[in-house]
Amino acid sequence: MNLIYLYDEFMRAPSHIEGQAIYIIDKEIQEGYEVSDKVQLYRYQLAEQAGAEIFQGKTLDILQNFHQQNPITTITSKSTFRPVYQALFQKIRQRHDLELLPDFFLSTDNYLQPAKRFFQYWNKIKKNLKY
Repeated sequence: MNLIYLYDEFMRAPSHIEGQAIYIIDKEIQEGYEVSDKVQLYRYQLAEQAGAEIFQGKTLDILQNFHQQNPITTITSKSTFRPVYQALFQKIRQRHDLELLPDFFLSTDNYLQPAKRFFQYWNKIKKNLKY
């Protein structure tokens, strides 16, 4: 089974990727970040819209339990610069085949083509903002 690991920077998988989406609320990963209840509710609703199974607990433990019930062939997620997630992805790689999508802007029309410079991204979205 291909698993799509959603997190706060990756709440919607591209349409060409097939698999079961999963979203895990992990307090250890969120440690150090003050996230309001409204933001947590918003992320929960985004995960529901994406058709994700939602869990709460330690990410590695939940992935292991999920793997025991449904063997995981590949886990797909999005790369990030955040050290907490980079460390998590290294731990996941030790147990599973992990495919990380390149970083991209979700607000652009073709969000799988990242902007090379911020002004390119800004020029695309400012029309909609009426700025």
